[in-house]
Amino acid sequence: MIPQIPEGLAISGPLIVLALAVAMDLAFGEPPTRVHPVVLMGRMIGGLKRRARPAKGMGLLIALFVILVAAACGHLLIAAADRVEILGVGLGLFVAAYLLKSTIAIRCLLETSRDIGRLVEKDLDGAKDLLPALVSRDPDGLTATQATSAVIESLSENYVDAVVSPLFYYILFSPFGLGVEAALAFKATNTLDSMLGYRTEELRELGWASAKIDDLANWGPARLSLPMIAAARPRRAGEAARAALRDSGNTPSPNSGWPMAAAAGSLGIRLEKPGVYVVGDGGRDPTTKDLKPALRLVATAIGIAVAASALILIFVG
Repeated sequence: MIPQIPEGLAISGPLIVLALAVAMDLAFGEPPTRVHPVVLMGRMIGGLKRRARPAKGMGLLIALFVILVAAACGHLLIAAADRVEILGVGLGLFVAAYLLKSTIAIRCLLETSRDIGRLVEKDLDGAKDLLPALVSRDPDGLTATQATSAVIESLSENYVDAVVSPLFYYILFSPFGLGVEAALAFKATNTLDSMLGYRTEELRELGWASAKIDDLANWGPARLSLPMIAAARPRRAGEAARAALRDSGNTPSPNSGWPMAAAAGSLGIRLEKPGVYVVGDGGRDPTTKDLKPALRLVATAIGIAVAASALILIFVG
């Protein structure tokens, strides 16, 4: 829902909520786990998983239930908080911003990627210990080149999950007063996929619906990432587009190849998950010197995504 805005303030509520959410993220990073909406979603999913039968129908029911609960809880929290005013401003404005902030992870994405990237250069074994925070592959046998590739792959792929997709759904549903609820629904979808959507024997049936819904939810945002990553480094825009159009289908996921291949083309490098996929084929192998340009590329693309979202809200609002 749209929080209460003071009369006479010539800025739309959704735009204020977006600005506050981004400011909160950059200033404070992730909230404590005990009050982090996504952590609470994860606990709910974990509890349902333990009690569920390994069947596709049960997995679909769990996915729909979690998505609806996430959106409904967000709506009710904003509505309740909006009944309280502080200096003429409804508290719902700040609750909405906090909830939207919980769906994006700008500071966390950049800082985690930067810190692990530094370790790859200085302490490869230490970096391998931290890599599972970014990627699902076994880090033990990775070379420095492969570890560097893993960091850049994760950085570019998570640009969609942690920034583009939640903002996409926030913008899409804001005209209906449901922007925050839509962002929360997306984050629930993404969390379901990360917890249930792995292609293991245990989760093959139960996680099928979560994986498919996440693929569907990320389809548009993943493809929108291409023009934004290309615009983040204009002199390499052509290479980014060519790599994405050529290699985006190389990954098992129908979506992750788009931002990864665009980043590979923009940076002029080859990204590889050994035995699974290659994007940016024909580029040079990445070195640790490519980590800073990769961080600048994604940080700039994040700025473009936020600025584009704000401009849309200005014209729509």
